[in-house]
Amino acid sequence: MIDSTFTKTAGQVNWIPQEGDTYLVTGVDVRNRRFTYSSNRWTLAQGLNVYRGSKWLIRDGKRHLIQRVYN
Repeated sequence: MIDSTFTKTAGQVNWIPQEGDTYLVTGVDVRNRRFTYSSNRWTLAQGLNVYRGSKWLIRDGKRHLIQRVYN
């Protein structure tokens, strides 16, 4: 856990966005090629249709897992 603004409960992650937060999406596409996408807006990262991969919050230089996708 990062601090009281970031909580993980029963498969759901909640956080309060802070200045300087970035979001990273990593994974493998349907052709088995690795990809990464970085954004400073969660709505853009959240909207990506990930075949197999992870969505991360980067805060203070550390990655914190938000969501993992398996297909």
